[in-house]
Amino acid sequence: MSERTIEKVLELDVTVDRVWRAITDPAELARWFGDEAEFDLRPGGDAFMTWKNHGRYAMRVEEVDRPRRLVWSWVHDPGVAFEDAPATRVEWTLTPREGGGTTLRLRETGFRTDLHYRQNTEGWDAELGELVTLLSS
Repeated sequence: MSERTIEKVLELDVTVDRVWRAITDPAELARWFGDEAEFDLRPGGDAFMTWKNHGRYAMRVEEVDRPRRLVWSWVHDPGVAFEDAPATRVEWTLTPREGGGTTLRLRETGFRTDLHYRQNTEGWDAELGELVTLLSS
């Protein structure tokens, strides 16, 4: 079985601090990633993302290195406790670009099925498109 890894790179024309706020502040997350967000931004902190059409997904914060790196894991099924379901790991790395702006790298690993891998690949394309729109407004 081959490794299922999603990797996305965005070149953004905003500061690292602005991108960090967009990926960690619950009010900001709800503007581009889901409809509601709860986020305890500390290692071991619980978080949840809710999509009205898909449900509420449990997350757990693993690493926080403000404003450069964030790692969290989340379950694939809505309405399931974090401890009761398989999870994938999402790593965010923010790097200032020479001349201004930020390079955002997203990496998601730990997929057990091709279906979840495909769904999240398509989902990240859509969600990151919304992030780009938010950050360019």
